[in-house]
Amino acid sequence: MLPVITCTLCLTHDCTLRCQYCYAGRKYHHAMSRETAARAMDIVFAEAARTRSGADISFFGGEPLLEWELLQWCYRYATEHAGQLIVQPRFSVTTNGTLLTPERLNWLTERDFLIGLSIDGSPDMHNTNRRYPDGSGSHHAVAQALELINNSPKTRSQAICVVTPNNVHHLSDGVAWLAAHYNGKIGLNIDYWSDWSDADFDVLCEQYADVAKQVLQSYRNGVPIQLRNIEDKILTHLHSENENCLRCRIGEREIAVSVDGNFFPCSRLVGDGDNPELNFGNITEGINRAQQQYIISMRGCATPACKVCSLKTRCLNSCGCTNHAASGKLNEVSPFLCCSEKLFIHKADEIATLLYNEKNPAFMARFYPESTKNCAK
Repeated sequence: MLPVITCTLCLTHDCTLRCQYCYAGRKYHHAMSRETAARAMDIVFAEAARTRSGADISFFGGEPLLEWELLQWCYRYATEHAGQLIVQPRFSVTTNGTLLTPERLNWLTERDFLIGLSIDGSPDMHNTNRRYPDGSGSHHAVAQALELINNSPKTRSQAICVVTPNNVHHLSDGVAWLAAHYNGKIGLNIDYWSDWSDADFDVLCEQYADVAKQVLQSYRNGVPIQLRNIEDKILTHLHSENENCLRCRIGEREIAVSVDGNFFPCSRLVGDGDNPELNFGNITEGINRAQQQYIISMRGCATPACKVCSLKTRCLNSCGCTNHAASGKLNEVSPFLCCSEKLFIHKADEIATLLYNEKNPAFMARFYPESTKNCAK
């Protein structure tokens, strides 16, 4: 498979919402210029050509659909100037859904965009954090965007649900709501920027146990809930004998570009776009190779306990941006990250063991397709 460099263009600092957990910097009217976007893509395409890689262009914010004309222009520029690449670039956008219309969805779908829709489950869970500037909840508007996506079978999409200490008590109901209203992949993004107390973690354990029961029953009912957190952990069991298949690529195959054209190793680390510790170049001077190599050398895991842990190849311990969010360092695992990863792995293993022993058809088709083919002969 061709390696890929991901370029995330943070099109604007502005947003229609004021989510309490947002890590993307302060919200104000400040958008990327076409010149900045073009120069950033030129540099990424040159890097992809140099390393014989593919290129993914991702649009982020703030809320990127606030800059709809700029997003369309970037798409045209990318498709017209990617001739030096082995393959044409692929595209994705992460949106809160409040500005998604049928016309915009059709445009994105026709160009095979992957749409990441941020929706935090049920109304109670979602409206805890994802509010408009006047304090009102946004669930109704985002649910309408989800319905648009559901009614568009050719659209590639995934639902992104952020779990925080102040909405975690709604997690089980939130997943149940998503499963009832959406037939695609669901990802639970834990808010590692927040301080999780022991009591918060106890609630996470209780709620996630209920989520695991929902997933288990959905397989038995023949309509699996596509929860990436559980599926990814099952895949790490199947494919991580020699290395961590969740290994981090920040700084090496990810370039996130701030509104002003500064380069960062991951979209989750851009913030206000002015952190010198994490910056490794800009559109004027190009990639700072020395700083890039320093960031690459610092990612991973230097926590002693992780080195002897039996789950080290199945854990996010090597994810630099997750570590930085939780501990403030690219290579240091926080106690909460350790405990939450063990929780997710153990629940995935419980589900997988039961379904494998039952030879559940949906489970076997998803994770052991060769054996399913043999059974059909």
